[in-house]
Amino acid sequence: MTAKETIEEKLEKLGQAIDTDGSLVENVMSRVDTVKFSESDGINDEPLVRRFIKSPLMKLAAAAVIIIAVILSITFLDNSVPPAYGITDLPGLFEQAKIIHIQGWQYFGVHRMPDGKKIRPVEIDNWIDLETGRSRYTGTGLSIDKNGVRVTIGETISDGQYQVNLDHTKKNVTFFKVSDYQRMLEAHRISKLIYGQIFGEIEQLQNFEKVGWEKIDEVAYDIWQREMIHAVTEHANRLKFWLSPNSGKLGRVQMWSRANNDQWELNYDYSDIDYNVEVPNGVFTMEIPDGYTLKNTMETAIPEELGSGGGVGYSNDQCDLWANTRIGFTMNDGSVIVAWRSVNNESDTPQDELFMGLEFGGPLPKLPVEIYGLKPAGVSSDITYTGRHLTYTQKAGKFIEWSLYVPDGTPPASVRQLGCDVLYRFNLDPEPKWRIGLTVNCMPIEAVKDFDKWVRGAMAELSDDGKAPENMTYERVMRLAEQIGESLVE
Repeated sequence: MTAKETIEEKLEKLGQAIDTDGSLVENVMSRVDTVKFSESDGINDEPLVRRFIKSPLMKLAAAAVIIIAVILSITFLDNSVPPAYGITDLPGLFEQAKIIHIQGWQYFGVHRMPDGKKIRPVEIDNWIDLETGRSRYTGTGLSIDKNGVRVTIGETISDGQYQVNLDHTKKNVTFFKVSDYQRMLEAHRISKLIYGQIFGEIEQLQNFEKVGWEKIDEVAYDIWQREMIHAVTEHANRLKFWLSPNSGKLGRVQMWSRANNDQWELNYDYSDIDYNVEVPNGVFTMEIPDGYTLKNTMETAIPEELGSGGGVGYSNDQCDLWANTRIGFTMNDGSVIVAWRSVNNESDTPQDELFMGLEFGGPLPKLPVEIYGLKPAGVSSDITYTGRHLTYTQKAGKFIEWSLYVPDGTPPASVRQLGCDVLYRFNLDPEPKWRIGLTVNCMPIEAVKDFDKWVRGAMAELSDDGKAPENMTYERVMRLAEQIGESLVE
């Protein structure tokens, strides 16, 4: 192409290159013929415009514009533009995914071995299938004491009726037998754990700034970054997201930390993040590595009971106490449902007597340890939750109380990740000189279907007959929460 060529000649060559038989331009112009102009478009002479737009020169110009639009994936003839994804779209894309794959490395930031060397990173390869409840999750622990630094690595694989826990530090294997509900709950729990780790406090996403871009496997990603510095400790965190603005794909995530104004240290680097991809064969296969010791087998697998793994106990000459929370749920109005249990093994009073005469929305049962309220965990807050009785269930002779806790104000957003600490009283004489530290993590319930699946599902799981109380419905609980909330502000 020479400098002396006219614009008509340049467009003609471009048009011939992109539309050798004229079909593209004819198709474009046939679409143009259907366009109707109105006064609101600011166009008053429609015939003049049509003569202008249908000239040979403009036909070639139209073809040039179309081919550029195709290259840019902009289908403007249909008045539709592909969505341009931003940082605040990420949580929604994650929550809508049915299959999640997160792969990368966990580092240990500012922590060091006794000789000052960095701790070796741990490879992470997590898979979650939320539709079937299959999951494979790597967990790590770090302990620092007088004997030095110790990193523990464990892996949990869940598929069908069994779950296997692989202790890669002690090199042993334990099998558990799980219900369908427990399997689905575990997959859901892992997805929420990763969600909280990556996105943190969701309202802070709008504070990210775009700091650059990078190509990964021929895909262009915008790089978003946010830094948070604690006002007192000066401990700082940095999050970096690699986000494709066209597809919304999250290509990479890095989490950094810095203490006392030292240099930034990498904590996590997830370089492979996939949603709704095909799961490779063997991902959820429960293969035992060579050299590992079997603590049991599938045939002797330990039956898991929902929420029975943790709690607090106290024993002296007068009592033998036990208390724990089984499971918790946060409703979309901020109220919380908690299943909990307390027993004094030295008491002569049968537990069933403590549950007699209870009413929906009434006082809680006077169990040895009574969880009468909640408060947001991990933050300074004036919010307290008042507890009321919903129902109770019985499983293998154990009575489980189901209580509704309603806040007296707007709870902090941190409750979503950190949960709530319990407020308790002893219904014993003499009262034990014992402090209880119990935190309940809560699954969010957004709608009726969530309530039926998770809350009523848990009630059925913790019932001998495998059924939830018929009168325990989403609408009824929400009405009660509203009534309690109104009474708290009177």
